[in-house]
Order: sequence, then C-alpha cells, then structure tokens
Amino acid sequence: MPSKSIIPTLGAKSFSCPTCGALSHQTWYNLHGIQYEKDDAPSLVDANAPVQVMQNREAELEIRQNVAEYFRKRLTQLPFLENHEQSKRVTLSLENVWVSRCYSCNALAIWLWDRLIFPASNFVVEPNSDLDDDIKLDFREAARIVDVSPRGAAALLRLCIQKVCIQLGETGKHIDTDIASLVQKGLEPQIQQALDIVRVIGNEAVHPGQIDLKDDRGTAIRLFELVNLIADVTISRPKQVAELYGKLPETKLKAIEKRDGLKP
Repeated sequence: MPSKSIIPTLGAKSFSCPTCGALSHQTWYNLHGIQYEKDDAPSLVDANAPVQVMQNREAELEIRQNVAEYFRKRLTQLPFLENHEQSKRVTLSLENVWVSRCYSCNALAIWLWDRLIFPASNFVVEPNSDLDDDIKLDFREAARIVDVSPRGAAALLRLCIQKVCIQLGETGKHIDTDIASLVQKGLEPQIQQALDIVRVIGNEAVHPGQIDLKDDRGTAIRLFELVNLIADVTISRPKQVAELYGKLPETKLKAIEKRDGLKP
C-alpha cells in the first residue's frame, strides 16, 4: 500500500476507500438505516463490559442483566438482531454489522465486528526490504490472512520480531532477554519501547506460534507498522550510513581512523 494510504479500520473518520482507492471521508451507518451523528462512529466493546455492568449497584437488577446480556452477545463478534422500542414501536437492529460510505465514490463497505467483509480486502503492506528473506515471507503471509485471521497474523508478526532479533545477532529464544541485550549494545530507547509494545500487547509471554485470543485486526495492523519501524531504525538506517561512509575518499577515511586512534 502506498505510503500516503490509510488502511481501512472500523470507526475511522477517513481512510483509503477499498473500492476507489481515494483517501476519503467515511460516513457510518448501523443496520436499521439511521446515520451516525457527525462525531459518532461504531466501536467495539471491552471484554470486561458485562462484569462492570453487573457490578453497578445503582442500576435495577433486571436492567443490569439485560445490558450485561447485550454486551455478551456483542462480544461473540457475530451478527444478531436486537429489539429497540421507539415511540411505542419495536424495531430491530442488526448488531455487530456496520456500513461505511465513501464520500468520494459513494461506494458502500460492509463490516462484521472489526473486519471488512465487502468489498473483498486488498490489504497490501510490504516488509522492509532489508529484512531477511524468511522474515519477509512471514510478514507477507500475515498480510494475506489479516482479514481472515487477525490472531494468526499477529502471531506471525511476533515471530517476525523474534527473527529480527536474530538478524541483529541475538538468540531469538526469549524476546525479553534479546531486548535487554540490545539495550546494553546501545539500542535507541524508542525502539526498545517499540519492541516492548510487541512483547506486551495481548501477549506477555511471546513465543513462536503462540496465539492470544485478545488479538484483533487493529492490533495486527499496529504490529505491521512496528515490525517495519524496528527494521528501519535498527537495520536500514545503519546500513545506509555505512554505505555513505564507505564512499568517502580513502585519504579522508585514513584521517578519521588516525583521529579516532588518538582518542584516549
């Protein structure tokens, strides 16, 4: 995907339209035809929501139970019909399903939970060109499956991070140990934080092939970005500097070596 493109995500005010490709404002609708207000958009619910509702002592028990049941159904990530009473009329809404409309081409996109199910996803993101070939293979496979299995994509991307550590000279067996070793070698604080984000988000104990049930599409998208960011700072930039340094005239290189050799 071009650098100026924005990956379609649930509830975003604008992104690159999956139909026309234009970076465009998106209008959101729920599925009984009521347009969301200007600053409103669909959102997911937290897994702790049913527990929090039941612990709210101020609400009547029946209300708490009904609301908690609604959240439990939302968290299945499956479509379901919900009754709504409006002006003495009962209407039905299709929950966990939303529609976005592109301002540029007026095309509709259909979302189930946080997944774009229509039109067919054309999600494309390329790995950093300086990554080892086996890392690129895992990265591209993650891109192919991210809309079908976000958890599988996230697991592959964590594996990519461990392989990046190996490319940087670490063992790749325990990411915590690898990060500590890289920090001792002068790893930039921002990249240390990026590595820890990968380690912590949804999965405290990161091991190849381990899948965390909390991983969703949004998490996977951020992991794509982090893998390329880490590779850019730790591999590509040092490589570019080394290449430029190597092009200096030999006399200048010798003068630099002599200068550095005189340092205490």
